[in-house]
Amino acid sequence: MTYSIFTSTGNLDDAFDDRDAAVAALTDIVRAEPESADEVFLVAQDDEGHVGETVYGSSLHIAA
Repeated sequence: MTYSIFTSTGNLDDAFDDRDAAVAALTDIVRAEPESADEVFLVAQDDEGHVGETVYGSSLHIAA
């Protein structure tokens, strides 16, 4: 699986092989720039190109 973080404009921000690392990176983005929470998301894609789980920055519960 590949876990890719995108901006709302469709630009690839970063990609990971590990889901936990990808979610942690997405969390860091939202924590650093809370106003971007609605504009960043993570998409899981398998080796055949099938899209799976999507995690939106705004769905994360970030402690202050």
